[in-house]
Amino acid sequence: MNFGIPNEIMADEHRVGLTPTGVVQLVKAGHCVFCEQNCCSSAGYSDGEYREAGAQIVYSAEETYGRADVVLKIKSPRPEEYDYLKEGQILAAFSHLFLSPISLLTTYVEKKMTVLSYEEMVENGQAPVLMPASEIGGLMMPQIASRYMETEAGGRGKLLTGTASVPSATVSIIGAGVLGYHAARSFHRLGAHVLILDRNVRRLQQMEEAFGGEINTMMMNERNLRKVLSFSDVVIGAAHEPGRLAPKLITRDMLKLMAPRSLIVDVAIDQGGICETSRPTTLRDPVFEVDGILHYCVPNLTSNVARTASRAHTNALVPLLLRLFEGDPYDTLLKDPVFSSGTYILKGQIIKEELAAFYEQNKQSLASSQEVD
Repeated sequence: MNFGIPNEIMADEHRVGLTPTGVVQLVKAGHCVFCEQNCCSSAGYSDGEYREAGAQIVYSAEETYGRADVVLKIKSPRPEEYDYLKEGQILAAFSHLFLSPISLLTTYVEKKMTVLSYEEMVENGQAPVLMPASEIGGLMMPQIASRYMETEAGGRGKLLTGTASVPSATVSIIGAGVLGYHAARSFHRLGAHVLILDRNVRRLQQMEEAFGGEINTMMMNERNLRKVLSFSDVVIGAAHEPGRLAPKLITRDMLKLMAPRSLIVDVAIDQGGICETSRPTTLRDPVFEVDGILHYCVPNLTSNVARTASRAHTNALVPLLLRLFEGDPYDTLLKDPVFSSGTYILKGQIIKEELAAFYEQNKQSLASSQEVD
């Protein structure tokens, strides 16, 4: 099988679809890997390292896509890449298909492509490819919160850890999944007052057990959420529902409950966000203010630690790639639960009902608006 690793051209995306270590493993298994020149210079990997690993360096995105049976990306193709996509190709990425432009979904369908969405892959109740990104994102939360609680950054001017005679900051985390757990652990270690909300009682019990009762847990419902917003310095939005957009839990009206210059870090923004007032931002311009409340809404925040994130991603992905291409990949994509859970488009057919309905509805809406124009 021929694998292609193109440059990521999304703004501030510094991660790479596969590191040289992953290339070595694929080449040893008999596959060919084509890497676009400088595909991972932002994360500190040189073309020379890719050559030593056994990859062939190519000098344009068009050639990278053109040589590949399987394209390994971090983010979905941008409009300028659509023409490079090849008939019958397999594309693997963090796709977030329900937020994709209809033009991209149409390209996948018309070119009879197969799309494997990393964030939707589930095995034994765990998301094996998403998990490292969620863990890293959780570990990054304190450094993000500390920065945007500073006065010069427009924040409340509070020290996360507190000091003698002054209490630590209160951090509330919505969602007790992988990211929520690692965020709670990181904040707790620094001495912040941590509270975590979730709709799943068992998850909250696990949090109580993991932290020996040293963090507080609450059931996630509107009454409790309103109460928590009224005294939180930082709110981390980490609710995630596989195969769906994130639930809108925080309405604009609820912002009035929060102290001025409090911070919402909406980590679910790549699924549409849990906050009604959230919109995607970039690493270069990550924060905006609504009604006196700061919003941090960077969908690719782990790109800011690109080397760590790329290595962790490769470590999780390669065993799955080797398993996928042991036999007929299309048969495996349909029958192996970890792959079938993440395969929404197979040979140009949208095979998940929710995405098919989303596509048809939005395609019709687009056609109607064009007719009006």
